[in-house]
Amino acid sequence: MNHVCSVSRMAIAAAVMLAIGAYEATAQVRTRAETKPGSGYTPPASAVAATGGGIIRIRSLAGAGPRGLIPSPDFTVSVSRGRIPPRSWAELLVTFDSEPEWIDELSFQYYALLYSRLTKEYTMLKGTVSNIDVARGRGHLSAGYIRPSTLLRYGDVVAVAVEALSKGEVVETFSEGKLPERQTLPAKWWNDVKVVPKDGYILNRTQTPFACINYDDYEVTK
Repeated sequence: MNHVCSVSRMAIAAAVMLAIGAYEATAQVRTRAETKPGSGYTPPASAVAATGGGIIRIRSLAGAGPRGLIPSPDFTVSVSRGRIPPRSWAELLVTFDSEPEWIDELSFQYYALLYSRLTKEYTMLKGTVSNIDVARGRGHLSAGYIRPSTLLRYGDVVAVAVEALSKGEVVETFSEGKLPERQTLPAKWWNDVKVVPKDGYILNRTQTPFACINYDDYEVTK
């Protein structure tokens, strides 16, 4: 009799364990489905990305804050040095992967939010950099630049965003940065911030002194 009861208890315990395991597995599947981007998931405002639809995937975007500043290149020439020391540019640098064998043209629409500590005002800059003949691969680089005089006039870059466009459609977005005094940026601040963007202030590499430096590291500019 005791033997029968023992077997029954073991059977009941095994059934309970199986039920718990099935519930946990279902919960895990449900959690994964609920946290998948596009199903209510909200990534941090400091680094917001969207899926690239299998075309490209932006890995990183630099340009906000001091780490986005680079000095003007100092070329060695046979004439005397300039009177002004090299000044700092802002480099908005996108690192991305691409899936198609070739992309005829891939454009990056940059947005940069600048803040002047002197005037306490925000300025948004906008500009497009188009690259051609982008081969399948990892770690591609594309970049936009902001002149030293623009930074002097409008202030520091506190946030940057980029929209990648293929055949006129946005296939990927990414943003990075934060506002002064720990204020929160909206998820798509470049559309929500009530500041009219100034176009033409973000340059491609061919419009800067960096055009011939590490030329092969960057995608070809149209």
